Amino acid sequence: MIHQLSGPKLCLSSIALSLAYLLGFEPLGYQLIGFLSVSVLFYFALNLDERKAALLFFLFGFFLYCIGLYWLYISVHVVSGAPKILAVLLILALSVYLSLFYSLFGFIFVKLHRRIQNESISLLLFAPSLWTVLEVFRGHFLTGFPWFSLGYMDSTSFISSWAPIGGVFLVSMITAMTSSAILLIFLKRRILGSSILLIVITCSYILNSINWTIKSNDSPYSVALVQGNIEQDKKWLRSEFENTLMLYASSLQGLDGTDLVIWPEVAIPSLKENVQEYLDYLEIQMIEKDIKMLILGINTQNQNGQIFNSMISLGKEQNIYQKRHLVPFGEYFPVPDQVRSWMQAMNLPSRDISEGKRQQKPFKLGNLRMAPSICYEDIFGSDLLDFFPQSDVLINITNNAWFGKSTASAQHLQMSRMRAIESGRYLLRSTNTGISAIIGPKGKINATSRPYEYSVIEGDFFRMEGETPYMLLGDIFSLLLSIFLMTLGVIIGMLRLKN
Repeated sequence: MIHQLSGPKLCLSSIALSLAYLLGFEPLGYQLIGFLSVSVLFYFALNLDERKAALLFFLFGFFLYCIGLYWLYISVHVVSGAPKILAVLLILALSVYLSLFYSLFGFIFVKLHRRIQNESISLLLFAPSLWTVLEVFRGHFLTGFPWFSLGYMDSTSFISSWAPIGGVFLVSMITAMTSSAILLIFLKRRILGSSILLIVITCSYILNSINWTIKSNDSPYSVALVQGNIEQDKKWLRSEFENTLMLYASSLQGLDGTDLVIWPEVAIPSLKENVQEYLDYLEIQMIEKDIKMLILGINTQNQNGQIFNSMISLGKEQNIYQKRHLVPFGEYFPVPDQVRSWMQAMNLPSRDISEGKRQQKPFKLGNLRMAPSICYEDIFGSDLLDFFPQSDVLINITNNAWFGKSTASAQHLQMSRMRAIESGRYLLRSTNTGISAIIGPKGKINATSRPYEYSVIEGDFFRMEGETPYMLLGDIFSLLLSIFLMTLGVIIGMLRLKN
C-alpha cells in the first residue's frame, strides 16, 4: 500500500515525520518520538521505489528546515530589516539545499536495498552508515551546517557516551541503528532487533562509566558568566551605548576574588580601539576586586582596516582570539559586486567581517588553558580540535539575540553540550540573551540561566586532564566506519545472493 502513495499523501507524510523528528530536539526533547520518526522513515524507504523515496526524504528535509529554522526570519527580517520576501526566499533556498542530502539518502538506500534484497542488512548496515556519511558531508561541505544532525537529539541521553570516541556523528550512527532495531522488531524480526537494542544499551552504559579525562589536582576555579540580555535592535543604538557600558561594568560588583568572569559575544558594541579608556577602567576594577581574568566579546581591527569578531581577555594575562568560522549571509556575504551594491542601496547589511587565522593559541590563565569559540563555532566539533589536547576547558561566547524569543537558544545549547562530552572538558558558555550555562565533562548542566533576562551565574569548574579518542581521530573515524559498514553490507549481500 505504501508503494502506491500519491504526491499529496507523500507530502502529508513528510510533514508529519518532520514534525515528529523536531519533537526529539530541545526545547521539547521527546527523544523517543524522534527515534520513532526515523524508524518510520526507514520503513518508507524499504517500501518505495527510488524516485518516491528521494521525493519523500527531500520533502522531509525541506519541511524540517523550513519549520525548524523559522527563527531565521526573525534575524533576517525583524532584526536586520530585510524585506519579508528576501527572508522567506533565504529560508526556502537553505531548506532546499539541505534537503538534497536527505533526498540522496532515500535514493541511494533504495538502490542498495533493491540490489541486496535483505531488510536486516539494509537497516543495520546501510541505513545507519549512509545517514552518517551524508551528515558528515552536510557538516563540512561548503561552510557546513550540522543543525538537526540526529546525534544532537541524544546530547542528554546515555547514547551520547559514544561521543568521546567518534563525536556527534558516531552518536548519529548509533541512534540510526537504534531506530533500525526498533523497526526490525515491528517487522517481526524480534530476536535480531531486541538483540541490537540490548547491545546498544549495554555498550552505552559501559561507555558512560568510562572517564576519558580526569580532574587535575588543582583547586577548582571560580567563574561568573554574565548574561546582559540586551535586545539586538537596541544593541548598536548610540543612545544605549553608555547604558551598555555601565551595565557590564556593574556586573563585576560582588565578584571579588573570582578567577574568571566571562561576558558574551560583542558585549561591547564597538571597536576595541575606540573604548580603550573603558577597558583600562575595567582593569583597575579587576585589580581592586582581585578578579584574575575578564573575557569579553568585542570587534577588533588590524592595520589593513579588516574587522574581526573577537574574544579578548583583560587581567594578569592578555589573550585574543578572532572568529574563524563565519556565518554566511550573517558575517560575510558570498555574493557578486552587483548584488552587494543592491544590498547597499536597500540599506541592508553588506560589509564582511574578516576571518581569523586557522592556527590561534588557547587562552592562558596560569596553568589553565582555554579553547575559545564564538557563537555558532561551537556546533562544529572538528573546529575545536586545533586547541586539543593542550586546552583544559572550553569557552564559548554567543549572542542569540538575533533570533528573538525563539527555539534557537535551546537548540544551540543542546548542540553546545556535545562539545563538552566529545572533549571531556567543562564548557563555560556566556550568552547575551540565553541560554548561559556551566556544563560538565559529560554534558550535565551544573548551572544555567533563565533565557531573556539579565543574570550572573556563579560556579566552579576544574581543569581536566587527558585525551578522548575523538581528539585524536576527529570526524574521520565516523566517516571511515560508515564506509566500512556499507562495504561490509555490500559484500555480505552479494555473497548471500550467490549462495
